[in-house]
Amino acid sequence: MLEPRPRFGFLPRFLIASLIVLVCATTAASTFAIGTITQITADLAAGGKPIKSSELVPASDGAPETILIIGDDHSGNTAEKAIGTIDQGTGVPLLHADTFMLVRMDPQQGQTSILSIPRDLMISFCYPQHSSNCYSNVKFNEAYAVGGVTGVLQVIKQYLPGITVNHVIDFNFSSFIGVIDAIGCVYIDVDQTYYNPGNDAYLAINLAPGYHRLCADRALAYVRYRHTDSDFVRVARQSDFIRQAKEQLGVGALIGKYNQILGAFGKAIHTDIHTYDATYQLLQLAAYSLSAPVRHVEFQTNNDSFFYNGGDYVTSTPALIKASIYDFLNESPRAAAPPGTPAGHGHHHHHAPLLSAASLAALDLYRLEAGTIPDAERMSVDVPFKVYLPTIETGSAGFAADFHPYAVFDEQRHLHHGYRVDWAINGDGGYYGFEGLNWTNPPLFANPTATETINGRRYMFVGNGGSYQYIGWREGKVLYWVSNTLLDDLTNRQMLALAESAHPIP
Repeated sequence: MLEPRPRFGFLPRFLIASLIVLVCATTAASTFAIGTITQITADLAAGGKPIKSSELVPASDGAPETILIIGDDHSGNTAEKAIGTIDQGTGVPLLHADTFMLVRMDPQQGQTSILSIPRDLMISFCYPQHSSNCYSNVKFNEAYAVGGVTGVLQVIKQYLPGITVNHVIDFNFSSFIGVIDAIGCVYIDVDQTYYNPGNDAYLAINLAPGYHRLCADRALAYVRYRHTDSDFVRVARQSDFIRQAKEQLGVGALIGKYNQILGAFGKAIHTDIHTYDATYQLLQLAAYSLSAPVRHVEFQTNNDSFFYNGGDYVTSTPALIKASIYDFLNESPRAAAPPGTPAGHGHHHHHAPLLSAASLAALDLYRLEAGTIPDAERMSVDVPFKVYLPTIETGSAGFAADFHPYAVFDEQRHLHHGYRVDWAINGDGGYYGFEGLNWTNPPLFANPTATETINGRRYMFVGNGGSYQYIGWREGKVLYWVSNTLLDDLTNRQMLALAESAHPIP
């Protein structure tokens, strides 16, 4: 079965929304452990005067809540800027945002959903409070520039009927860096080489493929990297980073950093949540969401680069927007199980024959190119265990692009060795990989979505929405795995076929 490739929003939407979910979860656990709601309310007020809007709808106790997250990229607090004010020197509105996201925490469905609204979405709206009143064929960002939070809420009501917004959080991205620093280090399976010496426009980064521990500046440079890829790939990379952070750090570790995280969070935002009761209600909901998956909902569009009146726009249709709303408000299907495995079950034995050449071709998989083995043999000199490789690869568009040995310390500072071989299947973040590591229990496979024994191998499947991001297994004291691309270009069947085909190189 071919799984659709997800579409993503713009930098840095998923990153910030997911960090806010992490902070809410941490705060919720801390609250019920140490009873500090009053202090939390004060911390939330640290970012500036409260946001007030008649468009916000109070939620019932225990009901799902939807939070509008706005990421502004100007200096200073939005609350201190006059709505519709124009910079006299540049003619540019002082209110300008990079991020518009809706985050829905729903304990009944057991999930947290995030919907990115493209800032370049073409809209038409009227804002009675502003002298110009009506705006036709403008970008979504214009609603914020002329109307602030209330302007955005009114346009959401107009274009996304059925979505009720209960709270709003407006953050300044430059201030939010402190939250990333407070969260700390995360192990990440890096998909390709990231390099940039750094300048005024880009953060310096020098990161090779492999399983690495990223902390502070390196983590920030990784998630904000935008030198050679697209907005879609950047947000996919950020979403993977946050999934890993949530899985690895856990509630206990985050609680240990509670004061640092919440202090940085309070300084980075301002919000309508400034009372004891509102804080308690939100934290109560976050407590239910501690173990819930965070999923990204596609904002469906029909043209991501519509050129109009000298600018690039994103366009959609009422039917596509309606479908996006439905996906946002309703439960997502679980990741498809591997062949022979009932969804959600644990250990099963399945003995299927390896695929024939004709069956492989139907999956766009073919025998490994002859030149790949010699490159792997040269790499194996620096790898202290058997190097495995798939004996098949994707079709003519794919080729083995990088062979890289590496070393990584675990949490106890024990040194482990590994390698990663990358295949490039397109020029837009399309790197899938095969990896080996003599650390058999890294955080990456701590909580697999499913496990199954196939032809004598016990595979661990790590899901990402409806697709598998990783399929791994252990051979003695070595862990081997296949990694999907950041955009999940490989189907579940392709991933499993690559894993099944892997054998030691001659």
